[in-house]
Amino acid sequence: MKNKNDLLKMLVLQAKCRLRGENAPRKENVKLISKTEDDALYEKVITLLNEDEEVLNPIARLMDMTTYKKLDNIGKERYFFNLVNKYKDLKERYIKEQKKIC
Repeated sequence: MKNKNDLLKMLVLQAKCRLRGENAPRKENVKLISKTEDDALYEKVITLLNEDEEVLNPIARLMDMTTYKKLDNIGKERYFFNLVNKYKDLKERYIKEQKKIC
């Protein structure tokens, strides 16, 4: 450990894991949504927004369930909230582009 703060962080992380019933802390680097995936996601958002019916569950329709199922609970939360933020940004982008066209 480099200093006392690192030791404290490690102890807190271990305590959290014990509370969750896990044995050891897991370090996980999850690539959630890349820039190239943004374009594909934007196309899906356009499709959802152009539908005649009101879409009640846009996030569920945009989720990649194979990726989502592979994640642990924390990864699933990160994925979900990242997708919500991306959807909000892409929806605003779509609305701005529609205003420019009209």
